[in-house]
Amino acid sequence: MIGPAAYTVLYVVAGSFLAATLRGFAGFGFVMSAVPLLGLGLPPAQVVPLALLLQVEISAIGMREALRLCDWRSLLWLLPGMVVGTPLGVALLAGLSARDARLAIGALIAAAVAVLARGVRLRPDPSPVVAVGVGVVSGVMNGLSGMSGPPVVAYLLALPHGTGVVRATSIVFFMLTAAFALVPMTAHGLVGKTTLIWAAIAWPALFLGARIGAWGFRRTTPRVHRVSALIVLSALAVGLMLRGLVG
Repeated sequence: MIGPAAYTVLYVVAGSFLAATLRGFAGFGFVMSAVPLLGLGLPPAQVVPLALLLQVEISAIGMREALRLCDWRSLLWLLPGMVVGTPLGVALLAGLSARDARLAIGALIAAAVAVLARGVRLRPDPSPVVAVGVGVVSGVMNGLSGMSGPPVVAYLLALPHGTGVVRATSIVFFMLTAAFALVPMTAHGLVGKTTLIWAAIAWPALFLGARIGAWGFRRTTPRVHRVSALIVLSALAVGLMLRGLVG
């Protein structure tokens, strides 16, 4: 008979594998998929620090190629905006209920998907103000819910980039934001021996999932990759708004 500890290991390994496969294919989506999956087996206080640590781990896989293809111009403007926006999101969180926060974030993501679905594109060299603005919105969402990704992904998809550049820039951005978030978490004792043990247990599943996802990415078309990204963002928007409505 399988005991509770074995089930916890199964949830962590399976959740890490599925989230890593999505990230390996799309370049984003790891934390937003890993948190609910890991939450099936671990207490909430352990889930977010572990998901962020795994995000840093998985970023090491294929990072050399990501650094080569990354849109550094956009990244260098997105990151300061994110840093500025995060405390604003935390301040908003103090005045909003969880229900209202989920509805607001879901509506923002849905609006971005609707704009992208209509084929709206940005210039190859948009104003830095646009990138900083996207970074601020990303930071606000990070402070509200820990999910900084959707605005950045929507911004990158609107640029006239190839799918490889979108994926590479997403990988570098989320690695940096995860590492940034882990610093205060570690200082507050949220990343400890238990977190490191789970990260070690999950590593083989992370590696395998990332490789399978990357294999799928290399064998798909740019249109399929774009549509897949929009589907993931749409699912996230719908899920957040439903959770907000249901409570």
